[in-house]
Amino acid sequence: RGLITSPIERPMSRPGSDTFVPCAPELVREVRALAVGGHERFEREVWSRLPEAAIPGVSPTPSYHNARHVEAVCDGIEAVFDAFEAGSDPFGLARDARRWAEEEGGPEPPPGSLRTAFGIAFACHDLGNIASSDRVDRSDGGLGLEHARAYDSSALYATPAVEVRSAAIARALLASEGGDCGRIPALSRLVEHLVLQTVFHFEKVSDGAPFWFPMQVVDMIGSYFFLAGSRLEAIAGLFAEMRVQKPGAIPVLPFLASLEERFERLVPDPGARREVLGIFERNGRGHTRETVFAIPARFRAMTRPVPYEEAIPALLADG
Repeated sequence: RGLITSPIERPMSRPGSDTFVPCAPELVREVRALAVGGHERFEREVWSRLPEAAIPGVSPTPSYHNARHVEAVCDGIEAVFDAFEAGSDPFGLARDARRWAEEEGGPEPPPGSLRTAFGIAFACHDLGNIASSDRVDRSDGGLGLEHARAYDSSALYATPAVEVRSAAIARALLASEGGDCGRIPALSRLVEHLVLQTVFHFEKVSDGAPFWFPMQVVDMIGSYFFLAGSRLEAIAGLFAEMRVQKPGAIPVLPFLASLEERFERLVPDPGARREVLGIFERNGRGHTRETVFAIPARFRAMTRPVPYEEAIPALLADG
């Protein structure tokens, strides 16, 4: 395998070809491993060596859009589909599958194809944060991405450039690794759509697009439940990325409080919140609502913006 082009335009379909076919069970695992490896390589070759990312007294330099976050969202969506197969659907997957078919004028994705699409989308959803283009080169066995200078964010642009790159890379990997199922336009379009639903707007808590809700809730909330580490460590990494993009200060307490507030706005129905939390708390890492949303006492006074160089060590401190 070598260079894989990943044009952003939609794939052409042939009459009778735009239907879902079963994918190999290992496809999602393979794409996930490639994506995780790509993030780990970026950490080694770029982020850990970036002088302006270094924080006095902190080593290694923390990050957020990394392999651990990707592993967390991938585990999170697997838990969502385990619950879905058991009859619990607080994310409206069945409803949105019907809506997707109606809007696309094509077939309704069956549960297996839906699970595959979500798994690939979440594995690839942050590859655009670490790549400067949608180029993929599999010649060395990895992704061969053209690395960005630092972790990138669509918050810096007028358009969701980062997610567009992620979607193009996901489509390219689906085509190269997926065999017959990966060449099905219906699945490719669905994967692209799912990745684009991860575009983040702080004040936005609803959207009419099919599958926006599960992509947002798993990415922005569920990831902390399935994370191999604490929420405070992840936020320290997010602050480190934000510091490189735009140095300055951050109001720590309002930021920490915003996660639970956002969850309640995203899922306003108390019964649905309980059902979602029941899924997220089956994470195997011991994370609960209390541990994820808790705000340690040492941050209660940090209501005013403090420099990132002060906030990050405080988040990483024990106790």
